[in-house]
Amino acid sequence: LQRNLAMYKSIVPELVKYSPECILLIVSNPVDVLTYVAWKLSGFPVNRVIGSGTNLDSSRFRFLIADHLDVNAQDVQAYIVGEHGDSSVALWSSISVGGIPVLSFLERQQIAFEKDTLEKIHKQVVQSAYEVINLKGYTSWAIGYSVANLAFSIIRDQRRIHPVSILVKGFYGIDGGDVFLSLPAQLGRSGVLGVTNVHLTDEEIQQLRNSAETILEVQNQLGI
Repeated sequence: LQRNLAMYKSIVPELVKYSPECILLIVSNPVDVLTYVAWKLSGFPVNRVIGSGTNLDSSRFRFLIADHLDVNAQDVQAYIVGEHGDSSVALWSSISVGGIPVLSFLERQQIAFEKDTLEKIHKQVVQSAYEVINLKGYTSWAIGYSVANLAFSIIRDQRRIHPVSILVKGFYGIDGGDVFLSLPAQLGRSGVLGVTNVHLTDEEIQQLRNSAETILEVQNQLGI
C-alpha cells in the first residue's frame, strides 16, 4: 500500500493535468483503498474513478457455482461485493440460474442445498489469487481479461452491470466515511451511470458494513 501510494502521488496529478476529462480505472492492489486515493488526488467526480473491485472475483464465483451445479457459467447470475479481499461478501440470496433463484433451481433439480458447500466455493474464490501467485509468482491473464472487459463496457458505452469499486457512502447504511467497495454498477462512456439496487439480507448487509469498516481502518492511517 505505501509503495503504491507514493507512486500514485506522482502519477495521478500528471494524469489529471494532461487528461482532465479521463476516467480512472484502478487495478493496483489494495484496489479499494487505492481507488479512494486516486479519487482524492484527482479531485474528479465519483462517477469517473472506478476500481476493478470484485469483477474478477464474481467471474470466478459464477464459474465455480456453474461447475458445482453442472450448468453453463453464462446462465449463472451471481455477485461478490464488498472488499476485493478477505472480507468480501458472497450474495447467496440473489444468485439465479437461467433467471431462476438458485434455491428454486436446486429444488427443481433435486440437488441438496448445502450451505457449507457454498461457503467453500466463496473461500475458493478468495484464495484463488493466492494459489496462482504461489504457482507462478504473479497474476496476469485473468485480471487482464477482466479489466479489458470493464474497459470495453466504458469505451463502447455498453451500459453493462459490473461489480466494481465505487463510493458506497449512503448505501445499505454505510455512513462512517468515504469508502470505496464493490457493488453492482452500470458502466458507460461517462463512467458509473448508476448503482443496481440489489436486495441484500440483513446478514449480507452487516457483512458489507464490516467490510467497509475494514477498509476505513486502513484509510484512516493514510492521512489523505
